[in-house]
Amino acid sequence: MKMSFKALFVATAVAFAATSCTQEGKENADAAAANTEAAAENAGDAAAAEAKNAANATEAAAEKTGEAIDNAADKAGNAIENAADKTANATENATNNAARETKEAAAEVERETRSN
Repeated sequence: MKMSFKALFVATAVAFAATSCTQEGKENADAAAANTEAAAENAGDAAAAEAKNAANATEAAAEKTGEAIDNAADKAGNAIENAADKTANATENATNNAARETKEAAAEVERETRSN
């Protein structure tokens, strides 16, 4: 009977140790799960912040691009207007010169006709 009592005591001690280890393992697993959940939330928050920063940077770049396009269009418009003014002035000068030369030629023809 002494052996049976000793065996029962050892079995109880082993069962208690196993239960303690199981409880500690469960607590560790719960803590790990909580840490994993917190890490996932932090990663989600970080990803959301990065996405927001990227969206803001994209918006700022698009705005700068739009401003650059507007400025380029204004410069091109001014250059076209200046070129059109120069062309108009050159055409007016050419027209005036042609008119003057035509009048001179007509006057010469008239003089030639009178002298003959």
